[in-house]
Amino acid sequence: MFFHGIPFVHLVKQFPVLQATNGSRKSPDKRQDARRLIEHIGFEPVHLLRSSPEYSIRRCLGECLQYGDTVFAFSTVPFPRVQLSLHEWGVRCLSLHAANWAVTTDRRATRWFREYLPSLPVLFCQAGKPPFFRERG
Repeated sequence: MFFHGIPFVHLVKQFPVLQATNGSRKSPDKRQDARRLIEHIGFEPVHLLRSSPEYSIRRCLGECLQYGDTVFAFSTVPFPRVQLSLHEWGVRCLSLHAANWAVTTDRRATRWFREYLPSLPVLFCQAGKPPFFRERG
């Protein structure tokens, strides 16, 4: 599975397709990283974590929830996609309509999900307490 964490406030602004933003609000380090990625791969990617037997779904969710209060899970992501590190992948854009399920800690999201993604399974959990999934093993 692939996972993308995003703050709910940004989700509302970018829906339905996420693309990397080259806004002036980025820190100088993040702007430099974005320029380097554009030079190297041709675009600034939307970042995702990919689970594996060595990198569990629980770990992906925990890390994504540190970045944003809402996490989308995808069984696959579109091409072009690039592997940025051992567990991190990047895509040019990401349609949220392709998500398989989501997790959020933002209570304001309840109504939004019902209106914009009514058939998407969404787990609402308490902030600071990531959802618990049994690990196989």
